[in-house]
Amino acid sequence: MPAEAKHVNNMVTVTTLFWQDPVRIRRRNYDFKLEQILIWRNMIARNLTLPHEFVCIIGTMDQAGMVDLDALAAELRREGIRPVPLDKSKHVPGTVFVRLMLRRPDIGGILGPRIFMTDLDVVIVANIDSIVDRPEDSVWWRNPNYEPGGRRAYIQSSVQLFDAGARSFLYTEFDPQITPTWVNRRFGAAEQAWFAERLKWQDEAFWTEDDGIYGAMRLGDSADGAGKELPPNAKIISCPGQRAPWQEEMQKSHPWIAEHYR
Repeated sequence: MPAEAKHVNNMVTVTTLFWQDPVRIRRRNYDFKLEQILIWRNMIARNLTLPHEFVCIIGTMDQAGMVDLDALAAELRREGIRPVPLDKSKHVPGTVFVRLMLRRPDIGGILGPRIFMTDLDVVIVANIDSIVDRPEDSVWWRNPNYEPGGRRAYIQSSVQLFDAGARSFLYTEFDPQITPTWVNRRFGAAEQAWFAERLKWQDEAFWTEDDGIYGAMRLGDSADGAGKELPPNAKIISCPGQRAPWQEEMQKSHPWIAEHYR
């Protein structure tokens, strides 16, 4: 069984990451802006009653400076969001391995003792107290698309809850020059493949659709998820791949987004 956390019902650092990587931007059909950070903050503020603070980890991989980070940090502070510089040491162009910063052994001194992270392209549709108020030292979202023998990793890393320092080997043992050459052989999605290879699934705590976390499925998919209608118990909806909640086509196909993504 997963170890129980020492920090239950204390202040939670609610965090997301904003960084700009030219390679990643070229591979997808959208990019993030300040507006997405503020909407993310607003959705969680409406739906989380536990004591928390907002932190946004920010950085850019372009030496010329795609984003004025000083100006962005100032805007975030005005909005009550604490900016934190991105640790680029695990960056691999075109991937989200840089997000391994969250598993630094010393991350507690940077973010706080208890951390709840979501991607920027989630939609929060109901109260998430039960998701954030878990006792385990690390909680993951079990990938609803995982199938034994398939290419989907067992863990979907868009939503995470953990004690600072938990599973720090995910950071310390990752070599951005060597690990990417082998980690994606069995599972897809790079960072999620690394987690799937290194974690003992049977020992980890997970959320599933029973907890109200779903993916926004493509209409016509047979897999369970959030389509034109929200599942009755839905709380957090992740928008994977090239789909983002602010896209007009996404809001047309998923009408509930306009109500909640604001």
